[in-house]
Amino acid sequence: MKLKDKKIEICEYTYSSDKYGNRLKTLVPVATVWAYFRQLSGKEIETGISTKTNETVLFQIGYRADIKTTHVIRYKGVLYDITRVDVFEGYKADLTIYAKSE
Repeated sequence: MKLKDKKIEICEYTYSSDKYGNRLKTLVPVATVWAYFRQLSGKEIETGISTKTNETVLFQIGYRADIKTTHVIRYKGVLYDITRVDVFEGYKADLTIYAKSE
């Protein structure tokens, strides 16, 4: 068992309209959980005058049935899009989440 010593926030986007009918996108927390965190790969991309880092990471949390690839993970102020949710052979002990930085 890996040490789950990082606190992450699982969020989802909700949409609403303002009084003028404009669509507003808001990030709403779903749950705050403890997780194991590991960086799998990283790549720096130069875009004109700035440099952006794309990284693929792995989070391992206690089993939850409500995690979807439409959710976003916030960890240390960085948002990660969930690309895959892996339930190891159907056991309900841990959940492995693969994600990429936005």
